[in-house]
Order: sequence, then C-alpha cells, then structure tokens
Amino acid sequence: MRVKIAYTVALDEVESETAEIMSRASTDIDAAYQEVINVQNQLDTGTGDIEKNIEAIHFARIKLAKADQILEDCHLILQGLKETKAKLEEQQNEIQDG
Repeated sequence: MRVKIAYTVALDEVESETAEIMSRASTDIDAAYQEVINVQNQLDTGTGDIEKNIEAIHFARIKLAKADQILEDCHLILQGLKETKAKLEEQQNEIQDG
C-alpha cells in the first residue's frame, strides 16, 4: 500500500529535492537492469536455474514498478512547480501592469 506524505521546501529547492527523489528511481532501474542482463546471459548460455531466473525477472519487474511510481511522483511535483512558477509570473505581470 502506498501512502502520501507531504513536507515543504523552498521554491528554489524543489528541483534539487526532486533530483534526490529521482536518484531512488535510478537505483531501482539499475538493479532491474542488472537482473535482466544476468538472466539474459544465463538464458543465452544455457546456464543457471529456471526457478532463479523466474525470481530474478519478478524482482526486476518489482524494481521497475517502484521506479515508475517514483517517476510519477516526480512528474507531478515538477508539473506543480511549473504551474506555481506560471502563477507567480502572472501575478508579477499584473503588479507591473497594474
């Protein structure tokens, strides 16, 4: 089960904070990639255990799903940042025009 957590950061820290969160996705993607390469090599060479290969593929899929969830969160964070910056710019323009 996933739960939503919230905390605040300064507007100018949102991108670096998002990059930090994305590093978790990168780690999961790397782990999945390594599993896939290992299974592929074992299948190509006829070595390894089928049951372990099935488990490794499952592990890779779980890691990719976790990375996808993290990337979705980052996508939403950056969309919110874009909208916030657009609103701030609009307000600034109204003040200058006003």
